[in-house]
Amino acid sequence: MLKVFWFRKDLRLEDNAGLREFINSVTDKDEILFLYIKNKNKYHYYGEKRINFLYESLNELKNDLREKGFDLLITEGKSPEVFKKLKKENPAIEVFANEQVEPYSIERDKEVKEIIPSFQLFIDNTIFPLGKIRTDEGNFYSVFTPFKKKFLLLLKGECAKQNCSLDKLENTKQFKSSSLKEFSIPETKDEIFKGGRKEAVRLLNIFCKEKMTAYKEQRDFPGEYGTSLLSPHIHFGAIGFREVFRAAQHKADKEAKSEIEKINIDSWISELIWREFYYNITFHKPHIITKSFKPEFDKLKWEWNDELFKKWCEGKTGYPIVDAGMRQLNETGWMHNRLRMITAMFLTKDLFMDWRLGEKYFAEKLIDLDFSSNNGGWQWSASTGCDAQPYFRIFNPVLQSKKFDTDGSYIKKYVPELKDVDAKYIHEPWEFETELKEKYNITLGKNYPFPVVNHFEIKDRVISEFKRIQQKKFE
Repeated sequence: MLKVFWFRKDLRLEDNAGLREFINSVTDKDEILFLYIKNKNKYHYYGEKRINFLYESLNELKNDLREKGFDLLITEGKSPEVFKKLKKENPAIEVFANEQVEPYSIERDKEVKEIIPSFQLFIDNTIFPLGKIRTDEGNFYSVFTPFKKKFLLLLKGECAKQNCSLDKLENTKQFKSSSLKEFSIPETKDEIFKGGRKEAVRLLNIFCKEKMTAYKEQRDFPGEYGTSLLSPHIHFGAIGFREVFRAAQHKADKEAKSEIEKINIDSWISELIWREFYYNITFHKPHIITKSFKPEFDKLKWEWNDELFKKWCEGKTGYPIVDAGMRQLNETGWMHNRLRMITAMFLTKDLFMDWRLGEKYFAEKLIDLDFSSNNGGWQWSASTGCDAQPYFRIFNPVLQSKKFDTDGSYIKKYVPELKDVDAKYIHEPWEFETELKEKYNITLGKNYPFPVVNHFEIKDRVISEFKRIQQKKFE
């Protein structure tokens, strides 16, 4: 029997549920193959930084396996075609993998199972099996707070470590495919976001020791190093979701020195549960791939302006906090979460453009792209999703800037045109044209753009359009 472990979003050898079951299933008579399929489809947008992060993580995984005497076959192609080739080489084949929640991944796995009936999937990317957390009446939760309460109520041994020891396989024969071509992963290096498990573990340790107990107090300030920076590693599975959840639980239960510290830790735990919540929304409502969670909002008459969209993408809106966020995304492949909300709200409310445009742009740029979280965040900002930001609450980018980047340090880092501008002027430069020109030689429209829209004139337009939809719903 040929037994294959198919790595996907679980690029690690530790605490890996599917890998554990794979190891335990192998007998002396079996051949084994560790496999990764580099596959691109219309739902996956691979920016250069994202693919480089993946390559770095794959190279480390391959090296980790080699140190234990094994190899990782990295091949390129469509998954069903890859398994057709393997089955021709060895009809007696069994495949192990960890499940993925995205509807397109589920469809892909159905195709593979038609080819390989003995294809087993395991829960590794979430704490609970998708769909398990339900109301007492058996319905799914569309609001986060009651979901979180039920999640914590049911949480018992779900975070237990899945021990994986490759020692059991040391005498097992490794299968060498004659039909699958090895894809050569180039050596890559990103100065800001380094891929691989070693970096993920390092970041988690630093966060636990230095930042977690102040997370709630610091998380909203993009100029501070207050977040974990673990999201790309969690997405690709270089570190397991159970691992980071256990680390937070241990910190809260064993190391928190005060109630304030525990509140800060619980705030990070809540963010982890948000991820689980959005995964469940995707599971229950797969139509969100292309449509609003609340179908009536697909009737919104979004506006379109190619020039304005381009300015939003490039960080040239004339609102410094928005521009800083977009430039951080374009330069680094990552954006602070507070800025994800600010920039998304600006596109969907100030420019009143379809949230799907922004969702796609983020998907093309983010190293930590996670469909469920990205979609959930965009629909929250656009007020079209579950548990969404009410449509009549519209972020004021100036107030957001003054509150969360008071001294302008974040803006100055990513908007160099304003790096010498005093904090007094930096949040709304159009109010200080004379001062900017005299003190800093900045002419709006030349050195830095005028605002592309007047925030204070758009609220009535947005509210009236949402009200129109609400009224039609009840007619």
